Amino acid sequence: MCIRDRYIRLMRKLQLTYMLEPAGSHGVWGLDDYHFLPFVFGASQLKDHDTIVPKSIHDDKVLATESKDYMYLDCIRFIKEVKKGVPFGESSPTLNDISNVVTWKKIASGMIKMYQAEVLSKHPVIKHLRFGSVLRFNSGE
Repeated sequence: MCIRDRYIRLMRKLQLTYMLEPAGSHGVWGLDDYHFLPFVFGASQLKDHDTIVPKSIHDDKVLATESKDYMYLDCIRFIKEVKKGVPFGESSPTLNDISNVVTWKKIASGMIKMYQAEVLSKHPVIKHLRFGSVLRFNSGE
């Protein structure tokens, strides 16, 4: 996962350096305005964790100590860092609501469904992917 971490750090640096704005406040790409997949992978990474529960995203100590090892927590930490002074429930209402789900396994499953609905099922997004004999796509148009 080293390459993924470097990629996310690079994207965050570009977003902050050039003050890049997302496609929309409820943009197709993300729960944090820019990314979606890190949340899918991160929730999956935590699905069998015994002590870190979904509500732990509201505990700054947990974020400080565990975000280096867990992608979901790192994403939450970054959002809170960038949107300082704004209550998390206001800056990220969907993620805030998701923290009320009891298990990471349920969150991981829901994230995959959400990614399918919000990204892969959106023709304006998916039309830019290259398809062929291995990966097929019928747009219905």
